[in-house]
Amino acid sequence: MTLRYSMSRVRGRGAGLGNELIPWARSFLAAQIVNARALSPAFGMNSRRYWRHFGTPRHDWLLHRALEQVLPVVEFTESDYLRYGSGDFVDAFRTFADDKKLHTRGSYVLVTEGMWGGYRHIAEARDFIFSTLYQSRYAARNLLRIAQRLDRSKLIVAMHVRMGDFGAARQTVTDYRGKFNVSLPLLWYRNIAQSIRSSLGSDVQFLIISDGTAEQLQPLLDGLPAVTTSDIADSDCSDLLALASADLLVCSVSSFSTTAVFLSEAPYLWFEPQLQQHEEGFYSIWGNEPAQQLPDGATRQALDSKVLMDQSDSGRGVPVGLDGNVPEALLRSLVAQKAARHIDGDLVRYGVVRINRAGQP
Repeated sequence: MTLRYSMSRVRGRGAGLGNELIPWARSFLAAQIVNARALSPAFGMNSRRYWRHFGTPRHDWLLHRALEQVLPVVEFTESDYLRYGSGDFVDAFRTFADDKKLHTRGSYVLVTEGMWGGYRHIAEARDFIFSTLYQSRYAARNLLRIAQRLDRSKLIVAMHVRMGDFGAARQTVTDYRGKFNVSLPLLWYRNIAQSIRSSLGSDVQFLIISDGTAEQLQPLLDGLPAVTTSDIADSDCSDLLALASADLLVCSVSSFSTTAVFLSEAPYLWFEPQLQQHEEGFYSIWGNEPAQQLPDGATRQALDSKVLMDQSDSGRGVPVGLDGNVPEALLRSLVAQKAARHIDGDLVRYGVVRINRAGQP
């Protein structure tokens, strides 16, 4: 009898949803490659009670531990990922699986853990993450409630304002450089909102996703036309998906925000004072990741091959300073995007398009 399992190992009791999703996605992809049964993380250990969202047993951690006791354990680590090609996880793991003869071995449990590799290496799991979140217990119901509060005729700017268990905002912006798990200044969010409203006026609506209290958020919400989800219970998954569906995301320095960006195709704003500066003339969030520390002095060549352009044309991620000035080019592109999806011009939604008779007799 063949018993193959693939799972992400959970250590500790308080990892956030964004932290859990990367190794979970990795173990899911591995299961598809070696025809194993993919297991959910042991959410029964997590103090955030994610087991309620995903319908997993309270004592799932006992099964995970038992599997590692009774079956041979094959562990796929970051060093394995780098040794077998890095880049795309699927390519690297296929080589690893062939080398370890995982396709022909009978019974084992494949284990992986950690956030290494980031979202770049699990691109093939994006649909899995999205569908898993949407099918969670409360997500669909909550998303309907959020949709009823939003005016879809307007551009939606979603702001993730992380407070809660994060460290307090720093005294000066220079204190943020390269730091994680700290709350960003509410002034930054406020300035961004003012910059956007000064250009787009009433054509924009704000969605505030936050674990902060009404009192903490008051300096941001005062006078701002915004929708919040603070009154919606069990909103972990729906908040993440609501962020991902916005026209523009304003990120906190958290894996919750970065996961939303991963699931989205929309542009996003990042707090410039937090980004790490490199002497080659570029920013990064994670300056010490292996993907950014290339061997043999190839860093500059690799960067040149990416054709780094000026900030307004550099891609989805846009660094914005404390002044909150959003590039006009980005705002213009949002307006064009809104016009292009107008329902009256969408044929499959009973819209119409003009007949082009140019060149006809």
